[in-house]
Amino acid sequence: MDNSKIETEVAKVLDPSGFELVDLKMASHNGKPLLQVFVDREQGGVLLDDCTALSEKIGECLDANNFYENGYFLEVSSPGVDRVVKKEKDFKRFAGRQVKVRLKRPVNGSRVYYGTISGFENGQVLLSGDLKFSLEDIDEARLNPTDDEILKGK
Repeated sequence: MDNSKIETEVAKVLDPSGFELVDLKMASHNGKPLLQVFVDREQGGVLLDDCTALSEKIGECLDANNFYENGYFLEVSSPGVDRVVKKEKDFKRFAGRQVKVRLKRPVNGSRVYYGTISGFENGQVLLSGDLKFSLEDIDEARLNPTDDEILKGK
């Protein structure tokens, strides 16, 4: 299954509603495909009612495009406090926040780095401590909120 085609179609469903596709994961549950869709919006966060409404719209899109002929499971949720940061606009939006970066290959003997996002420039994620990683070298980057940020709901 081509994830990029599904991502494109799901993003089209979300855009008019003011939501953005943060991440899309595919797995299997009881022998059927499981599609996990993580959504967010800059203002207001994601409520349970939002997930319910979006699940219906996304399901209609999946069915209309015949992505899964033999059925599937669909989960729509917020990305959580440790959300994935993967696009240029994400790194710019969350500048100043703590992040955990896992690389595809070790750099200086390590694949995992922690730091504060200081920006995004020339295709590279900039972190505190003069660390720079290209998006292509990052396996996964996630916000790494402090206890105070979790309690404040950031």
